Amino acid sequence: MLQKLQFPDSGLDLPVLLETIEQSFIREALKRCGGNQVHAAQLLGLSRDKLRYRLAEKGARR
Repeated sequence: MLQKLQFPDSGLDLPVLLETIEQSFIREALKRCGGNQVHAAQLLGLSRDKLRYRLAEKGARR
């Protein structure tokens, strides 16, 4: 499923990387479910409320 990741010699910003990965999976789940948050949350192993919280949190960061 996931490929082996390479750790850059210069290091990385782990919080930014994890946020990017999370948002990518959230967008893909919503796309696959036609925008249905309940079904997307199920695909991600989250409750609907946790998904909505993460979506709202992302909106606040823009």
